Amino acid sequence: MSILYNQTILRNFFYIYATLFVLFLIYFFSGIGVLGQLVNYLAAGVLVISWLFSSRLFKMIGGLFVAAGAIFTLTAGGSIGEIISNTTSNLPLLLFFSLLPWIGVVVKVGGLDESITQMIQDEANKVEKIYGRSVVTSYFLAIFLNISAIYIIQNILRDLFKNESVGFMNRFIIKATLRAFALAVIWSPLEVIVGLTVDSTGVSYFALLPWLLLTSIIVGLTEILLTRREFKGITIDAPFDEINSRALRSSIIKMVILLVSFLAVVMFFNVNSDLGFVMTIALIILPFSFAAAFVMIRLPIFMKTGWKTWKNHNNHMQNFSVLFLSLGIFSGGFNSSAVPEMMQQVFGYVDSFLILILLLIMVVIYGLAMIGVHPVAALAILAEVLVPVLTPENALSISIAMVVCGMSISAAAPYGVNATMTAQSMGINPYRITKMNIGFSIRMGLTGILIAMIALIV
Repeated sequence: MSILYNQTILRNFFYIYATLFVLFLIYFFSGIGVLGQLVNYLAAGVLVISWLFSSRLFKMIGGLFVAAGAIFTLTAGGSIGEIISNTTSNLPLLLFFSLLPWIGVVVKVGGLDESITQMIQDEANKVEKIYGRSVVTSYFLAIFLNISAIYIIQNILRDLFKNESVGFMNRFIIKATLRAFALAVIWSPLEVIVGLTVDSTGVSYFALLPWLLLTSIIVGLTEILLTRREFKGITIDAPFDEINSRALRSSIIKMVILLVSFLAVVMFFNVNSDLGFVMTIALIILPFSFAAAFVMIRLPIFMKTGWKTWKNHNNHMQNFSVLFLSLGIFSGGFNSSAVPEMMQQVFGYVDSFLILILLLIMVVIYGLAMIGVHPVAALAILAEVLVPVLTPENALSISIAMVVCGMSISAAAPYGVNATMTAQSMGINPYRITKMNIGFSIRMGLTGILIAMIALIV
């Protein structure tokens, strides 16, 4: 099929996504029914076109998700139209990924990437020290920028490790960024998993906060000690940029202002609108990036660099499109099937043993993540399944387990947002990320369950 090698199409793929997103946004805010139908069919068409240009792995994943989702939907009495409409359920997530490079461009043109590099680098180029600093920096940025932080830090580390073997560089980046992200956001009020858990269990966020922070600190310190030992005695070939303390201090202040401003804007719209967390972030990224570039007096170069970066990013977004659009079909079909009801029966058998309920929560979230069900979707299912076993006495413990297990698997889930983005940028199979980080995810999940049991006693 010569069309698959047509460079003109590949260079202009961004027009396809731009058209879909513009029509989706018009429909999202206007609610025009006819336009909604058009977006449904256009999203299905984009899925097909993206599938043709995606890698072999994502062709297989997308095909399996569509087939399984269609079977679930049809056997539950749904229609072909329902299958097509499920395609759009992850469009906010796809829009987010489309716009993600703009926040990275702000960091770059504002010179903040150089400051982050100075915060990470070590004069002796010792990898064990660079790892600890990378985790702390990733943790700090993830609290405010969420998934955007992964994109920024990975690009900086890729440049720092450019003279090392690809395998070693990838291993370091995967462990330093994805693990730090999971640890940082388990207590963030901006994290959708935290919000979903609070809503479904009725437990106050402030009751959860100290236990989530305790989990984050314990697991974080443990992982830094364990992984620094893995990298002990290893050095890299990288230039050391002399640190200008005054310039670094200025950049850190600028970065803190940028992060706090972003957090404040997100919190404002998250509290005062019904857009949803992912959609809120997606809609804020572009105007916020423009405003930040204007304040930094970098608007012309920001627009030039940003446009070029955005086009290139969207011209290579076929794998993301196949994953998230087909995942919408699968998730919609799964939720309409009899499987959630069967899960409720299983939980009913162990309702007298809290430790078994918590372990089952972990098994369900991890197991579903391995076949492509996002932890948010898994928690939405569990919110219904756990109703019969939820009591005022165990609600806090169950909430801790839901949040910690839901976020811990994000570092290893092969079809999760973080792993997919990382695998795409590295050109590797996402299951390699699972292999590297599943041990961390299990340790973090079990630590969360232990702390959940302690919370029951206290």
